[in-house]
Amino acid sequence: MELTYLEPLPILVFSNLLMVGFLLLLCRKGLKEPYALSPWRRYLIILTAAVFCLFSFWNTDWFHYAEMYMNLVYEDGYNTSLEEVYYLIANYLSPNYVVFRAVVWGMALYLLCLLLKHISLRGDLVLCIFCMTWMIYFGYARVSLAFAMMYLGASLISKSVGGRVLISLMLGFLLLIASFFFHKSSAFGIALILLALSPKLLNRRTFLLLLMAYPFLVLISQLMLAQFMNSAVDPNARNTGATAGMTYLIEEGDEIGFAYRLQLALECIPYYLLAFVGYKMSVLTDEADGEEGDEAQPLVPADIRFFGRLLFYIVASASVFLFSLEMNTRNFYIRFLRFGFIPASIVMAWLWQSGRYPRFRKFTLLFTLAGIWYALLYSFYVAYLGAAK
Repeated sequence: MELTYLEPLPILVFSNLLMVGFLLLLCRKGLKEPYALSPWRRYLIILTAAVFCLFSFWNTDWFHYAEMYMNLVYEDGYNTSLEEVYYLIANYLSPNYVVFRAVVWGMALYLLCLLLKHISLRGDLVLCIFCMTWMIYFGYARVSLAFAMMYLGASLISKSVGGRVLISLMLGFLLLIASFFFHKSSAFGIALILLALSPKLLNRRTFLLLLMAYPFLVLISQLMLAQFMNSAVDPNARNTGATAGMTYLIEEGDEIGFAYRLQLALECIPYYLLAFVGYKMSVLTDEADGEEGDEAQPLVPADIRFFGRLLFYIVASASVFLFSLEMNTRNFYIRFLRFGFIPASIVMAWLWQSGRYPRFRKFTLLFTLAGIWYALLYSFYVAYLGAAK
């Protein structure tokens, strides 16, 4: 049974604009001291975020997943790059596509809330920053469940629960391993998490070495990627990473318009700004900011420092795919960079709670909001043009 082709209608995308605008109004209070929300406001924010994830119409992935879901349920032997766990959810746990999304994104949102409750920051503050900014990408694709699972595991490894170090480590590593079965690209995040666990690895010397080695890393990554993609790919094989990777390479040509380039710039630049903060967090050794006359500032908690290092590693690794040499790697760059939206929310929340760099944090937040709203309005414009044809 083939599903009739669906596409985002302007009214559907406009509903997402309304939801994000409503979240913006709800979350503004969470950015003010003492960075705490009343229970009704907190639950309303989470409920609105859940509804947004259920009906994330602003990008075509919602409709692509709908088509895949129907084919998975009604067509025997239908092949996709989906992991096996999603076949089980589609066939045994969900009577329809909306329930399928409720299971997948509901679990993701629940694990994210556990993460925000566990880290050494005001959970309401991180929740508000996340829902105001990168939440639209959280409802974008199934990888969000792997993200939430992976970063919750990382937080348990970097900070134990109630002093139970062994249990926290075991549960943390179990979540890291499990995330791989919910999205194969989690291997990228898991490798960087293991790298970020070393607090002394990132310093000024390694930063300079990375800068000097960057051209060689770009060349090596392109050669390795070309060799991997040129290997035999079985089109009938289910869940092949090479098949999915090939679609990323050929999904878009090298020629893109100015409007889309602007959208990419607005989305990507905040990651670099906050990655710089993540680097600064990692090399801070004094309680003061380092300048004469500065008042003493509290040291960065170890788990927050870990997420700062992790964000730096994510941005640095994704940047290897920024330039396309013999193949189009733009999609790899964007997808790997989006591994950072949860760590970026944590780093921005630390800026807010610690009181450091007030002008910088406001500028970064406003820049991020501009990127989010531009992406939504651009999607609405594209949907309007599609409906007008």
